Amino acid sequence: MNNNVKKSLISFTAAAAMAVTGLGLSNASSAKAATTVQNAPSVVRTKNNSALFSTPSSDSKISNRILGTNTSWRVAKAVVDDNGTTWYLVGNNEWLSGADVTTASQATTEAAATTTTTSTTQATAANVISTAKKYLGTPYVWGGKTPSGFDCSGFTSYVYNEATGKNIGSYTVAQESAGTQEAVSQASAGDLLFWGGKGSSYHVAIYLGNNQYIAAPQPGESVKISSISSYFMPSFAVKVL
Repeated sequence: MNNNVKKSLISFTAAAAMAVTGLGLSNASSAKAATTVQNAPSVVRTKNNSALFSTPSSDSKISNRILGTNTSWRVAKAVVDDNGTTWYLVGNNEWLSGADVTTASQATTEAAATTTTTSTTQATAANVISTAKKYLGTPYVWGGKTPSGFDCSGFTSYVYNEATGKNIGSYTVAQESAGTQEAVSQASAGDLLFWGGKGSSYHVAIYLGNNQYIAAPQPGESVKISSISSYFMPSFAVKVL
């Protein structure tokens, strides 16, 4: 037999043997296939500008197509890859990573959590306001911090401590740091209103909503409800709750 033919035959036989035993297979061919998700959501919603992929793999990004934020897409199929990432088929060979989307169930849960937080905040604000109103008619006393007599910051400090257990500070400048500063136009019921510049405020009150506030105003007067006006306009507000 010709030596060249014999060498070719030997090489072919060795290769065939390796293929049969699996020694000649690539890593790609031995990789596990993605697992199909049962009861996949019918719709997903993007959380941000989201890239599309031609296969359920981060190595197959489609560079010329991006889905906009907060857009909804119907799901044809969902799979989980070897890394535990869920992928959603939303078009013809167009996959979205689960990290970029929320499902209907996730959105419902997040909305419920937001509703619960909002309800709790509203209830706390209502408690602050009802507590403050208990002291209507209490006389103004310079430096007063008890129901026998309040000054403006003594009043707000006492009310917040009684209604929420929170110490917001005993004078106006300290109370400026009790929460997040905001414009007066953004104030909600239960927020603090301040007169004067940041760091040098000279008066504070509790906003009631509907353009009204409650405060211990000045010597000779008592705790009362007043309306915001251009004549005596608050400079900024602080959201404590």
